[in-house]
Amino acid sequence: MSALVRAELVKLRSTRSQPWLLLATLAMVVLTIAFTTPSAGAQNNPLSLDQPSPLAEIVGVSFGFPRVTMVILGVLSVTQEVRYGTVTSTFLVEPRRTRVLAAKGVGVVLASVVIATATLVVSVVVSAGMIHARHGNVTPRSEFWQMVAAAFAVMALSGVIGVAIGVVVRNQIVGVIAVLVWMNAVDHVLLDALPAVGRWTPGGATYGLLQLGPAITTKQALLDVPVSGFLLAAYTAAIVLVAAAVAPRRDVL
Repeated sequence: MSALVRAELVKLRSTRSQPWLLLATLAMVVLTIAFTTPSAGAQNNPLSLDQPSPLAEIVGVSFGFPRVTMVILGVLSVTQEVRYGTVTSTFLVEPRRTRVLAAKGVGVVLASVVIATATLVVSVVVSAGMIHARHGNVTPRSEFWQMVAAAFAVMALSGVIGVAIGVVVRNQIVGVIAVLVWMNAVDHVLLDALPAVGRWTPGGATYGLLQLGPAITTKQALLDVPVSGFLLAAYTAAIVLVAAAVAPRRDVL
């Protein structure tokens, strides 16, 4: 199993698009912070510099795009092999496809630690600088550390979900477009138009786990942190079980 995980890490590291994907992700983190951080005395803004610890909310919001990146990275880890035909040699080396699926999941979880750490460093530095420049409080409180722990969990689960989606969908273009549409449009539409439904979606569970209620929607409170965490884990387990059932039955040629 360790050899399979090492092989998956080599595949992730050697893909030429990955460094550019990381750079684009960090650039979007900076842009997100720039648009999210309120001005001093700003009115009608869901976030306020007058609250005890705006750092937690702003850094939490900045994980929106990295979360999408992790799902896409998981999708690509499977669909690129299907697209270029290397999945055949992968299954010849290890015919038990669920083991390959598990190795890909472990690989993206390890990659999520790197991406989450890079995101956190950039986000904290930029957010703290902007909050301090606008005379806000940058002191980390308990909410900040809870958000950090939740962010690492969200990134890891997002990568695993992406791998499972890749196994189920297989088509790279369809998989990536479906992820982008759902995470960037459907999630937000449901939270705005039907918050009672939207908070039970994977996106709603993620926002609840990161404690981003006021920053995401003002129409209805998101689920509590424990319920959100359980719900997101349940979604992950469900799609992984579907992928594990589908993978042995799929042709690879």
